[in-house]
Amino acid sequence: MLNVLLAGASRGIGLGLVRAYLERGDRVFAVARDPAGSAGLTELAAQHGARLQLIACDLNAPAAATTIRAALGETRLDRLLLNAGVAGPAAQDVASVSEAEIAQLFLSNAIAPLRLARALAAQLNTDAVVACTSSVMASLQLSPGADLPLYAASKAALNSLLLSWAAQLGAARDFSLLALHPGWVQTDMGGTQAPLSVAQSVNGLVPVIEAAAGRRDCRFVDYQGQELPW
Repeated sequence: MLNVLLAGASRGIGLGLVRAYLERGDRVFAVARDPAGSAGLTELAAQHGARLQLIACDLNAPAAATTIRAALGETRLDRLLLNAGVAGPAAQDVASVSEAEIAQLFLSNAIAPLRLARALAAQLNTDAVVACTSSVMASLQLSPGADLPLYAASKAALNSLLLSWAAQLGAARDFSLLALHPGWVQTDMGGTQAPLSVAQSVNGLVPVIEAAAGRRDCRFVDYQGQELPW
């Protein structure tokens, strides 16, 4: 039984991953700003009992890691899945975006996930997997983010921070790092016109995450395991 911590668990892909790991028989720590307000998490808690622990935490808060470490206690993690993120302002224009909007976007999508990953690294078991939800729009080579340039930039920043962290750790790192493109998914962010359901995305993501265990590399991949250019 794996110990899995999933941040951004209240809905969409995050909730789908919580469900998938519980169905595998694993123990899941589900982090959300208001887990009690998530009907999906409440239902899963009733079904799976002690194998699902809900942690109320604002991931952008400076004390987020302290809150989560207190909830974990001495528990060591096999999977750390950082899914939380925001689309950003409706008008994705550098000429009109406010400083507050851009700060919130980059904090939510790039800084907070890496800050939490670094803080929890000491509680990872050997050959664990740390996976952050990124986007194909983060790829500087593919450059598909013309419609959402600020969102794309924030995810590119996430990827850059992952690469930098991997380089800083060097040979001392005994866990895998993944930047995951989940596909275009039917969520509140992806919209109903997206071609993938949450279940289709999650059914791809879980095998990709599990295949990374023990590899100890740092990769940018999609939900089908295809390597993406950084």
